[in-house]
Amino acid sequence: MPTNDSRTLHLSIDSLNMRIVGVILATLLAQQASAQLADVDWWKTTTFYQVYPRSFKDSNANGIGDLEGITLKLDHFVDIGIGGVWLSPVFKSPMKDFGYDVSDFREIDPIFGTMADFEELAQGCKDRGLKLVLDFVPNHSSDEHVWFNKSIAREDPYTDYYTWRDPKGINETSGEPIPPNNWLSVFGGSAWEYNEEREQFYLHQFVAGQPDLNYRNPLVVTEMEDILRFWMDKGADGFRLDAIPHLMEDQTFPDEPPSNDPEFTPDQWGSLSHIYTADLPELYPIIYGFRKVVDEKQEELGRQMVMMVEAYTSLENTMKYYGEGDVKGAHFPFNFEFITNVNNETTASELKEIIDRWQNALPSGAWSNWVIGNHDRTRVASRFGRDFSIAAITMGQLLPGTAITYNGEEINMEDTWISWADTVDPQGCQAGPEFYEKFSRDPVRTPYQWDDSVYAGFTIPDSEKPWLPVNGNYEELNLAAQKQEENSPYAIYKKLTAMRKDMNAVKSGQLGTSTVGENIFVFTRYLQSADEKSVLVVVNLAENEVNADLTGVPTLRSGAMITYHVGVNSSYTAGQELSPSSVNVPARGSLVFLYTNAASTTVLASLLLVFSVILSLLH
Repeated sequence: MPTNDSRTLHLSIDSLNMRIVGVILATLLAQQASAQLADVDWWKTTTFYQVYPRSFKDSNANGIGDLEGITLKLDHFVDIGIGGVWLSPVFKSPMKDFGYDVSDFREIDPIFGTMADFEELAQGCKDRGLKLVLDFVPNHSSDEHVWFNKSIAREDPYTDYYTWRDPKGINETSGEPIPPNNWLSVFGGSAWEYNEEREQFYLHQFVAGQPDLNYRNPLVVTEMEDILRFWMDKGADGFRLDAIPHLMEDQTFPDEPPSNDPEFTPDQWGSLSHIYTADLPELYPIIYGFRKVVDEKQEELGRQMVMMVEAYTSLENTMKYYGEGDVKGAHFPFNFEFITNVNNETTASELKEIIDRWQNALPSGAWSNWVIGNHDRTRVASRFGRDFSIAAITMGQLLPGTAITYNGEEINMEDTWISWADTVDPQGCQAGPEFYEKFSRDPVRTPYQWDDSVYAGFTIPDSEKPWLPVNGNYEELNLAAQKQEENSPYAIYKKLTAMRKDMNAVKSGQLGTSTVGENIFVFTRYLQSADEKSVLVVVNLAENEVNADLTGVPTLRSGAMITYHVGVNSSYTAGQELSPSSVNVPARGSLVFLYTNAASTTVLASLLLVFSVILSLLH
């Protein structure tokens, strides 16, 4: 028979065991929550807003937007939940390609203002908790840059700052020098321009006024790295690197093979397969070097930087920009899947496949992102229509990763038809009056529509004519009007960015994707915690309303209810609770619901099973 002392000892051991289990349980749950919420840096959870400066806000009535105009509108970014303001180029430029032809990488172009204006903008961003990101154009300079003029004169060390080649020969008929090979400019026509003074051709993968820099020259690499340091010292919090696939070319300069694509004429870029002028493996170490510079400056200045890369290329090549092994590349390369692979014919299963393919391709530890539109491609509202554009923006905001917004998307701005006479984009001008509408980027770059006053509030009524025409729909489609509407694109956008800021499920939750029938795509964002709200997004790709049964969606437990939060053309009201067995999803629309994650019950049950085993072992 056990003594009182032995019973007391046994009870003490049981009590100790329960305490141990309690500590283990608390520790495991804390670790689980910590793992899901750790390492969520500012650039991961924010929305970056691309400002096209010429078209955002004109402060001095010359018809062109400027830095002071952006500063005047900084509170707009705060209002709509933006965290990072990304500027398209504002550096000194002859504007042959509207700022992407830089004649001085360390100066602000007078069209946009002064260095003092930039510093005021940077301080204004800092005062409001906004991050300021600059476009960096490393592939080329302007032909008016001092480097290029010295390179023409063969003045060292600039002789080989650019790619120069001797003529292939002389045309017997015209007497003109023959280009070194058949390489074409992205904008059409030969990628080679003859310089009479140097008596050689120089390479330009874009317009002739944008000679390609020679990244096989280490002096060029060092020069561009120093420019990154300069702007971080001036207040920039990071960079978006432009046109990166074109940094390197095959040094044997062979002809490129035809693409055999009947859509393109022989002088158009798409008529060739660009196996010698794009995506060369040598370019990736250059990007990794830029990241090293950014990280070193981050350490020196004590503020976190970001480096984003623009690259229209294959998924495999895109993923290489993240880095190689322990060598870091971009924080993220832009994800253009919604621009290049989603269209009005896309089915629910295809949309799921597109999203899953990107997510599954990410290297271990890499961070995703979603670009819905930009200054080079048709506006999302014109691509998809006014309703599905909001669905696309909803997905871009709530899928895992960083969200990117092009100015005007938050109010659903549309493309503006531009006549040939008003066309100024070099890509459109190069195509000529017959093809300009196919290639011109002017329609997506028209002035921001602030209100229904003359010129949509972009500039004052008696100012010079805006550099591009304002869309004729500005009287009905403008920010001021949408601020008065309860469920306007602006109002929906604000709710979505608020979710990114406030909900842990959106910041760091897991992703589940599924389909219901041919036209309903569903994704969930969830955490393994019974105390956290999870997110359910339902997207209808059909032209008609669909009643969907969502009970088969993973993480929705049997009998669970869902709460409506925000959507397009919805018959539900915010906060309304309903059964997932019968959900009316409007045509080409999206609905966002909140729910309690069912998976947490499973996780807790599994943990309790483990602890019961531990208890039995302790006994």
